[in-house]
Amino acid sequence: MNMRKLQVIAALLAVALGASGFAASADEMKTYEITVKDKVFTPNQITVKAGEPFRIKLKNANPMPVELESSKLGFEKVAAGFSDILVNVRAQAPGTYTFFDDFHPKETTGQVVVQ
Repeated sequence: MNMRKLQVIAALLAVALGASGFAASADEMKTYEITVKDKVFTPNQITVKAGEPFRIKLKNANPMPVELESSKLGFEKVAAGFSDILVNVRAQAPGTYTFFDDFHPKETTGQVVVQ
């Protein structure tokens, strides 16, 4: 096989497996549930395993929308009042990552601790 074909195969494999280096279906990802009510995330900190993708299920217990966002974790999604959303997060390196309600970024914050 020539070098160009190997590069194309490697690129396709990288896309198929994702940045984490392995494929994981949404059903295989661990889901962490968080509720937001009155500008407070409960729990306001979750601990996840390094190197594994995961999912956050946010339950908005407010009548107004919230926007769950984390620039470091690479997500931004609006939850209408009294609704739930799911956010898939790629595998991360160890560290502490902040998430917040973009409508109240200084008051409504939480953390993902990756170990």
